Amino acid sequence: MPVWTRRGLLAAGALATGAAFLPDRAHAASPTAPPPPPPLPADVFRDRQTKLRAAARARGIDAIFVTPSTNLAWSANLAIGRSERLTALLLFTDGPAVLITPSFEEANHKRNAVVDEVRTWNEDQDPMALTAKALAGKNTVGIEGSTAYSAVSALGAAAGSAKLIEATPVFDPLRMIKSEQEQGFLREAGRRTNLTIEATHKRMRAGMTESEVARILHEEFANQGINGWGLVQFGPSSALPHGSPAERRLAKGDVVLIDCGGPVRGYSSDVTRTVAFGAASDELRKVYGIVDKASLAGIGVLKAGATGEEADRAARKVIEDAGYGQYFTHRLGHGLGLDVHEQPYLVRGNNRPLVAGNTVTIEPGIYMLEKFGVRIEDDYAVKDSFPPASLSSRPGDLMVVPA
Repeated sequence: MPVWTRRGLLAAGALATGAAFLPDRAHAASPTAPPPPPPLPADVFRDRQTKLRAAARARGIDAIFVTPSTNLAWSANLAIGRSERLTALLLFTDGPAVLITPSFEEANHKRNAVVDEVRTWNEDQDPMALTAKALAGKNTVGIEGSTAYSAVSALGAAAGSAKLIEATPVFDPLRMIKSEQEQGFLREAGRRTNLTIEATHKRMRAGMTESEVARILHEEFANQGINGWGLVQFGPSSALPHGSPAERRLAKGDVVLIDCGGPVRGYSSDVTRTVAFGAASDELRKVYGIVDKASLAGIGVLKAGATGEEADRAARKVIEDAGYGQYFTHRLGHGLGLDVHEQPYLVRGNNRPLVAGNTVTIEPGIYMLEKFGVRIEDDYAVKDSFPPASLSSRPGDLMVVPA
C-alpha cells in the first residue's frame, strides 16, 4: 500500500477536530474477503522509467532523486515508509535505475523493486556520501516533489556543485494518465467501497456514536479485503466538510455523511454518501436534489478537451442558481490514483485541458452550519468523448436508512 493516502492527508485535521476518523493501523482482512486483481507486471515500471528519463532529459535533468513516496511506488514498485535511514531511487537519464538502501534492507527490497542495481550502505556509513558518489559528474538533479527538506539539504551539501531542481513537472503529466489496468484497480476499489458503505448503513443503530460507526466502516472494509479510511459525521457535524468537533449520537432524522475509500493494488477510491436516518426533512430532500443536479452537471462536462474550471463552473452554477452558492465552499473535485488527492484538480483557474485517462472525483456539496451538510462524491475516468467511465456506482434519490 502506498505511503500517502487521504488518511494521511486528513489525519491532522481529523485529530484537531475530534472527528470520527479511522485508525491509522492495519486491519486484518476477513478470510472471506475477495482476492485483489493481479498486480502490474515489471515491464510497466520499466516503461514508466523510460518515460521519466525522456521527460527529465527534455528539462535538462541528468538524474532524478526519489525517496519513499507514491512517486517511488509508481516508478519502481517500491511502496515503503520513510525513516531516518535513507532509501532512494537514482534514475539516471542516460543510465540505470539505482536503489540506495541500508544493507539489511537489500534482500527485502529486491523482492519488489524494479531497478537495475542496488547499492547498500552500513549503519556506520554516510548514505549521502554514497549518493553523491553515484551522482558525480551530473550537473542537474531533479528532486521528487515531496522529498523532506532535510534530505534535500543533505544531498545539496554532499553533491557539491550539482544543481537541484524540483521534478514534480516530470512526474505529474505521466501519472495523470491512467492505463486501463490502473483504471481497473480504481473501479474495483470503488466497487468494494460502495459495498462497504451499504453494509455499514445496515448496521447503524440509534444511539451509536460517530466513532462506533467509523469502527463498523473499518470492519466492513476488512470484509472487502481493504485497509480503508473514512470520515463519519451525523447531523450538524455533516456541515463540516472534513470533520466534526463532537461525538454526536445517532438519532432519528439525522443526516449521516460518510466520506471514505481504500486502495486496491495501491489505487484508492474516494466516495461520499449522504443519507437520512429514519426520516428525511423536506429541506434535506430539496438540498440533496440540488447537489444531485450539480453532480450531473459536473459529470456532463467530463471529456477530453474540457477543463477543470469548466467542470467546476457547471456544477457550481446549479447550486448558485438554486440560491445556495455560499454553502458550496470547496472545489468540485480532484484527481485520484496512488494519491487520493492528485492532479488534475477540478477548480476555478485550472484551464489545462483534461485528457483521456485522467481519473477524477466529482463531489459537489452544500454545507449549512449548525444544520446539516450534503455531499455526493463519485469517481470517473475521462474518455475522448462523453460520457466518462464510471469508477463507482452513483447513487439515485436520497436514501432513508431505517432507524
